[in-house]
Amino acid sequence: MIKHPLVNLWFYLSYSFSLLLSTTYFGLGIHFLIFLAIIWLNNKYFIQVLQRLKPIVYYFPVMIILYFIFSLFLTDNTLGIILNEAIFGCLKLFLMMGAMMFFFESTQSQDIVIIARSIWVRLNKPWKWVEDFFLFLDMTLRFYPTFQSNWQSLRNTRKSLGLETDLSYLEQVKIAAREMPGLLIYQLRRADDVAMAMKLRGYGKRVPRGVTYPTIFKTVHLIQIIFIFFVYWALHTIATI
Repeated sequence: MIKHPLVNLWFYLSYSFSLLLSTTYFGLGIHFLIFLAIIWLNNKYFIQVLQRLKPIVYYFPVMIILYFIFSLFLTDNTLGIILNEAIFGCLKLFLMMGAMMFFFESTQSQDIVIIARSIWVRLNKPWKWVEDFFLFLDMTLRFYPTFQSNWQSLRNTRKSLGLETDLSYLEQVKIAAREMPGLLIYQLRRADDVAMAMKLRGYGKRVPRGVTYPTIFKTVHLIQIIFIFFVYWALHTIATI
């Protein structure tokens, strides 16, 4: 949608924050139109986002019922006010999660870490614990997909051999409890090998570390961020008139 990853992140965060501050259906309608524009500009990710939103939508009726029950016993609001607040809150949550899922689908996780590290390098603070935190995120994002792929391959192998036909949910949990520790230990050993290689190459001797392909931030990007801020500020002003 927006080419620069930092400006793109600012747009989606501003959208979520602006939506969180909306208190009228008119403001919610404006954000819904923006959400439709996000869908149109990112239509190639629509199926993936829809699949991610389906499990969450299933919980909305449960959330509304629980909110309705607790509000009925703990507040003096009328049934109409309680139901209106529950529906309004669920709509806001749906738009927020939908917009952020479009961001995560259109932006690789590694790019988000690179954005944070590029900003941190510009600050030039000698705080090693921040570098360790970035390394932790980087390693997690690197090894989790591999762990997920290995687990899926194991499941597919068992299914092809007919070992998981007509298993109950409890039996599937028992199989996962028996097989996952081995996969986790394998990934931990790989992480140890990578950590050893990084130490041998001098990790920790220079803080903050450099970034191989940093995210370049120019004046035009700052102008774009300011423009996005004023657009959402204007939308709130219009919605509250």
